[in-house]
Amino acid sequence: MFDLAQYAFQFENSAEYQKRFHYLAKQSINYGSFEGDDLASQVMLTPFDVNFFQKTHKMGGVGFVSSDPSFRGGGRIDAIMKELLKDCYEQGILFSYLAPFSYPFYRRYGYELLFERSRYRISHQDWPRVTSPKGKVLRKDWQEAKASIAKIYAATMAQEEGFLLRETWWYEYKYQMKPGNYFALYYDEEAQAQGYLVYQMKAGVFTIVEWVYLTEAAYRGLHKYIASHADSVQEFFYERSANGQTPFFLNERPISQLSSRPDMMVKIVDIEAFLKVYPFESLQNSFAIEIEEDSYSPWNTGIFEIHVQSNREVVIQKVVETSLPLMKTSIQRFTQLFLGYKSLEELVFYRFLVLEPELENAISAIFPKKRPILEDYF
Repeated sequence: MFDLAQYAFQFENSAEYQKRFHYLAKQSINYGSFEGDDLASQVMLTPFDVNFFQKTHKMGGVGFVSSDPSFRGGGRIDAIMKELLKDCYEQGILFSYLAPFSYPFYRRYGYELLFERSRYRISHQDWPRVTSPKGKVLRKDWQEAKASIAKIYAATMAQEEGFLLRETWWYEYKYQMKPGNYFALYYDEEAQAQGYLVYQMKAGVFTIVEWVYLTEAAYRGLHKYIASHADSVQEFFYERSANGQTPFFLNERPISQLSSRPDMMVKIVDIEAFLKVYPFESLQNSFAIEIEEDSYSPWNTGIFEIHVQSNREVVIQKVVETSLPLMKTSIQRFTQLFLGYKSLEELVFYRFLVLEPELENAISAIFPKKRPILEDYF
């Protein structure tokens, strides 16, 4: 598996990379298609938990999708993905995330773009200056830092959507097993850790891997700590999930080198199960949704009625036909709408979904107002 993935993605072929790959594979469900004794194609599915609607849901992270060029063209990845999605459906895995090499390729399986990332490149001379708080920042090794990092991450993500609920093994894989990571913690005047910084320094670039803070003082303390490296590097690089916020909005001068890039795609594996956990509290009127086609997850294709009962309870039912006001869309646009990446108005404007005007007014309040975020990669 490692040899095929390394050939396909051309990552470093070292003992450290092999160790991380084997560690992840042991945590995962691994699918392969063989030509005799040769592994021709493979997909790794790693079980995670994610947060949506203030609830924990099962998610299957898809990675290392790769094929030996000697055996391409036989539909092997199609066959694997069909089996994988069926397994997810039968095991109650509600979502699947993946980092695509091609967005059009994965749309065929029902995945769609849901996460974006913002990139900041700042010259060492232009890193913004801030005043120092009363607390202090201390550099720690992983064993000293890990408990505080896990606690602070969980606290900052409590009100967000889409993020991973990181397990201990994932922290080890993400941070301890990855070469080159440094860790710094901000402690307040009561010696309580209130923020952390994971970073790397290589070839004159200070890369902020993760910068998380619970208080304004922790923000300033870590900001000042980063600035203290200005004489040691030529550039600061920071990439974070794009959610409309920036750690640099207080700067006197706007950051000039800011760009964004598309990131991971998401598939809702089971539409009916998803609708049964969706927060419909503000829904006043019953309506129906038609998913036009999801050929690799045929159980998603069809009409789903959302009935508001007299006691305000919502009942979901899959039907052959409906007399309720109908929204018609694709699995991809359904995902973007119900998970907060796109607004109802935008999708209607571009004709990505079709519905009656009175229905648009009746249901506009039920959709998320915050974009989902994700700070992990697999």
